[in-house]
Amino acid sequence: MRALKALVLGVVTTAAMWLAVPAVAADAPFPMNPFPGQSQEYAFNLQTLYGHGSRVRPTTYCADSSVFKRQQQIIFRLYVTDAKTGKIMTGKDMSKMVLRIAGIPDVKMTFRPQGGNPDATSPWLWSAAWLVPADYPLGTFKFDIAATVKKTKKTVVYNPVIPGTAWEITP
Repeated sequence: MRALKALVLGVVTTAAMWLAVPAVAADAPFPMNPFPGQSQEYAFNLQTLYGHGSRVRPTTYCADSSVFKRQQQIIFRLYVTDAKTGKIMTGKDMSKMVLRIAGIPDVKMTFRPQGGNPDATSPWLWSAAWLVPADYPLGTFKFDIAATVKKTKKTVVYNPVIPGTAWEITP
């Protein structure tokens, strides 16, 4: 009898967690990367996902991923936060932000509302899209983000690779 009660309690707890997680996740614009990278002054919170400009269709558009195929579009989007004040750095605060991917020209990032058809409630963030070339080398690829602060004219570089993570191009 005790085992049956434990089983029922486990099933009810698991079901409650599955129902609660989507509600909590819906409130967050995207999962936050808790690592500030090389900068102690600014925190970069990055997300990479499948874009609608893909020529090779992903299973689900706008899904988070770090593994992509040639001819798929990768959307890089992020928040930059002043670590001292907690202020989100907008287009008024940054004079330039570029995505730098090994082997290709820099890609300009823009500060804009999230989504294809944003409305007044859409969160604003920095974003850039990159269509992986058909001949881009397979395997891990490196990238970083260079952000220039208007006020100080200082360029801060964010390298998102932390131990145990990688972004990959697969066949």
